[in-house]
Amino acid sequence: MFFTRLGGVSQPPFDALNVSVKVGDDPDAVAENISMIHEAVGGVPSAWVKQVAGDGVARVSEGGFAGEADALVTSEEGLCLNVAVADCVPVALVGEDEVAMVHSGWRGTLAGISGKAAGRMSGGGIRAYIGPSIRGCCYEVSEELAEAFGAEFGESVVSGRYLSLPGAIRADLGQAGVEVIDLGLCTGCRPDLFFSHRKQKPVTGRSLAAVVKVAR
Repeated sequence: MFFTRLGGVSQPPFDALNVSVKVGDDPDAVAENISMIHEAVGGVPSAWVKQVAGDGVARVSEGGFAGEADALVTSEEGLCLNVAVADCVPVALVGEDEVAMVHSGWRGTLAGISGKAAGRMSGGGIRAYIGPSIRGCCYEVSEELAEAFGAEFGESVVSGRYLSLPGAIRADLGQAGVEVIDLGLCTGCRPDLFFSHRKQKPVTGRSLAAVVKVAR
């Protein structure tokens, strides 16, 4: 599930469905936003991590915070795995036995966090769903970083100094044999629908991306 910025109670510049208190939003508004999302996904327990822009993967079996990581994996039915994003790439992995939710910034993407999360999942039949994120049309990086990504994932993921993080993730997961479905939505191009750290400086909100394993 990839939520937009619409439908919450936060005031500008966090309007409206912001899920992060770390950006300076009113904690009561953030709590109400999260409560609305919680109800929308059926009131199931939620698991979170302290995102550190790395490649750590946490295995969780219950709701609450699971320490520092940027991906969560579970085999538990009815447990919602959550990450907060505003340009970084949310990747939901859905397999026969387990699910995972990934927050993939440039560091995590370069380190192959999505492939690592898929590798931590037991069972087969994994599909990856790439949600709204900043894309190659809007994401300009240093020449050195573009070269590093081109060397790691192929030149197709860069165009000059413009970098496609989703393209790199598709390449990473393709090597792992994971089928990838990319929604193709750019947060930089659609600030009306999504929070974008790059396009809405100095401050903006964070959107929620989540996945729940349901009973078959």
